[in-house]
Amino acid sequence: MLEDLIESVGSSGKFQWMTVMLIMSCKSVISISMLMMAYGGLVPDWWCFPENEKSISAAPLNSSNRYYQVCNETAVCSRNFETDTKTVVSKFDLVCENSWIKPTVTAIQMGGVLVGALIGGQSGDMFGRKKTIYTAILLHSIFNIIIAFSVNWQMFAAFRFIIGGCIGTFLVSVVYPLEFIGRKHRAVVSAIPFWTIGLIILALASYLIRDWKTLHIGLGAVSSPYLLGWFIVPESLRWLSTKDRIEEAKEVLDKIARLNGTTVPENAEAVLRKVAEMEKEKNRSGKKYTYLDIYKGFPMLKKSLCIQLIWFSCSATSYGFSFGISTFSGNFYLNFFLMSVTELTTYFPTIYCLEKIGRRYTCAGALFLAAASCISALIIQAVNDASRSSLITGLSLLAKILTGAGWASLVLLSNESYPTVVRSLGYGAANTMARIGGILSPFIFSLGSNRMIPYIIMAVLLVSSGICALLQKETKGLALEDLIETAGKESESKDRKKSSIYNISSESNGSISSLSHDTRTKSINEISAEM
Repeated sequence: MLEDLIESVGSSGKFQWMTVMLIMSCKSVISISMLMMAYGGLVPDWWCFPENEKSISAAPLNSSNRYYQVCNETAVCSRNFETDTKTVVSKFDLVCENSWIKPTVTAIQMGGVLVGALIGGQSGDMFGRKKTIYTAILLHSIFNIIIAFSVNWQMFAAFRFIIGGCIGTFLVSVVYPLEFIGRKHRAVVSAIPFWTIGLIILALASYLIRDWKTLHIGLGAVSSPYLLGWFIVPESLRWLSTKDRIEEAKEVLDKIARLNGTTVPENAEAVLRKVAEMEKEKNRSGKKYTYLDIYKGFPMLKKSLCIQLIWFSCSATSYGFSFGISTFSGNFYLNFFLMSVTELTTYFPTIYCLEKIGRRYTCAGALFLAAASCISALIIQAVNDASRSSLITGLSLLAKILTGAGWASLVLLSNESYPTVVRSLGYGAANTMARIGGILSPFIFSLGSNRMIPYIIMAVLLVSSGICALLQKETKGLALEDLIETAGKESESKDRKKSSIYNISSESNGSISSLSHDTRTKSINEISAEM
């Protein structure tokens, strides 16, 4: 029902693109925040001088002398880091006996993202998409400035956890705009590379600034203007309808129609009230939906578990490469920039495949190709030819890019697979699994000296995820569902829907006839199918 109502007031007009730019463009800032430790965890050049050599001038500072990056376990020494590159590692001396702290801080951040994803999913369905998003943006801006004044790594890690929570809560930013977009444009919108643009900005900013404090303060300052969107962007029409907040939903419809230059159908209120009534009928107890609802019934259980496994694998693989980029051969800044900018090349092919071959095949194909890249890197390492390290780096970049393409497809598939009443919960649970993968990701390239182990782990995860993607129901061309269908009452539901079409028509005094014949026919057919 709501799909047709949104189409009638414009599903890809000025309102939709305004919402996309004000909400989804925030992903650029969030991606910078998420990957900040890729630069913060960079180990600058450093030298270790025994206590009896009080002056740095006692030995020339170059990478060839005997003091360069030597961990002295038998005598106390003073570590001196190069001053041109200021990272968290150099600030808190996270090398040698303290080297375990760097991946731990990143894991703590990802733990915060996990908690934020759980909170965001529940909050998005209980309190609304708008309140959840803008609360996350406000806290994200504040704590990115505060963290720059950390006095020890424990304080820094605590603030990274809070910032991670804000990032996880912000997951609703993907669900929110898509609930206003028509089926024809959801693939284009979901694949807009805001996230990748943020990573490119981070790569350039870290190269030019090279100071973790300045980067954090700048990030907090850049985040704050997005708060102005509170006064412009309305609450989700779909969410308001399922919560029986009809008057507010009508105001949102009026705003969409006004900005898109259309008119609100006369039967709009009847449609909104019908959705609210259907939700009340299915949820007579008036209970709030929880995460348990996305696991009830075998079809929903299979869907949720498969989607969550794919999210886990994509996160572990993607962030594993991102946080492990400093271990690759070549220049860190160049590798980081290339890993980010080359992801843009997948934008148009991904959109094309999403529309032509569908969501699940695009996702599965990208993941299988990423797995093939990891397997190729394994074969090259088995040859044990050090001169081919640059080829391994190239295959790693390719695997990261393909995983990103699969993840972009997965975002759309996940959103289209859940009805409105639990969409935020389903997306939140998937993000929660992704954060578990993110927690483990910093350690993937820290599993000892054997560089083959990370690629074996990622290849297995990617192949498993590709299989899970193929098990999903294709959602291309389908309307977004709003309510959870009651199991075992399919025939009753169909009969009720047929009668509801005429009820809506009569309640609106035949206003459906004001639509074009094609639109009216399409509307009735789709309502029958949805119900």
